[in-house]
Amino acid sequence: MKSTPRQHALRKPYDGKSKDYQSWKTCRLQLHDKSHSTDTEPCLLSSSLTDPADRSALGSLCASVRNHGYARYQWSDKPAEVIKAVEQLNTALSLTLHDPGVVQAGGGLSLLEDKSGTDQGSFIPYTSRAMGWHTDGYYNDTAHTLRSFTLHCINPAASGGELSLLDYELILIALYDEDPELVRLLCDPQSMMLPANRDSLGHDRPDRHAAVFFINADGQLGARFTTRTQNISWRTEDTLAAAQRMAELIADNSHWHQTVRLEAGQGVITRNILHRRQAFTDDESCPRRQMLRGRYTQAPEFNARS
Repeated sequence: MKSTPRQHALRKPYDGKSKDYQSWKTCRLQLHDKSHSTDTEPCLLSSSLTDPADRSALGSLCASVRNHGYARYQWSDKPAEVIKAVEQLNTALSLTLHDPGVVQAGGGLSLLEDKSGTDQGSFIPYTSRAMGWHTDGYYNDTAHTLRSFTLHCINPAASGGELSLLDYELILIALYDEDPELVRLLCDPQSMMLPANRDSLGHDRPDRHAAVFFINADGQLGARFTTRTQNISWRTEDTLAAAQRMAELIADNSHWHQTVRLEAGQGVITRNILHRRQAFTDDESCPRRQMLRGRYTQAPEFNARS
């Protein structure tokens, strides 16, 4: 790409050139390598969070989310009220400011299931179709930037429905390694344009612009991205080329992908990293796939002294 004056640069340690960046990059890649050499079993929790071991487990969950972008858990028992139990868990992780989504199941959670043929089924999460790489809420306004999403499995699909996860911090590194100009283009506050949306479900969103990579108020890196080509445009041809290259790097670096199939009573906590979902099939001989999703403007945090 043709070199242009540096603008919209990320601050340290995400600037791509400083000693702070080099140290962060080394640490980040080492953390990824370590995650592949350690046990990947989900963290065990009691659904009531009353077991003494739960406090330590919650701290470990948050550490894993910070270091790797996500963490899995599994309940050791079956709660009487699953929605209440999921809400209690998310609250324990300081996740209370939620984005309501389309379908409410209670407790600020959305019930994801195949609702094809309904108004909700016009949104791909409420179908059985595959979903490409994206971060949740990339169309939200800046004041409601999503810092995390959670999924809890009530019932898995008869087949398919696996979730793939990829930390956008790794993709930032890959972009810098190829050409820092790609990052500069994607950090422009107007790099993405999401057109207005008004529908029968009460959505009334004006045109919005957003950067792909940005810094949150607490100094942590954030990202908004989708590989969808519909209902999104890019500021310039160079910005479009940068977004396309980012999508290629996501696909090419499959060794960074983490694939998770959640079973009943299992869940995942994330800091809204890149993810995709495989298509799935329900079977009349078993319960249909149902996931409880929470989306929050906060990052997971556990205060062990509370």
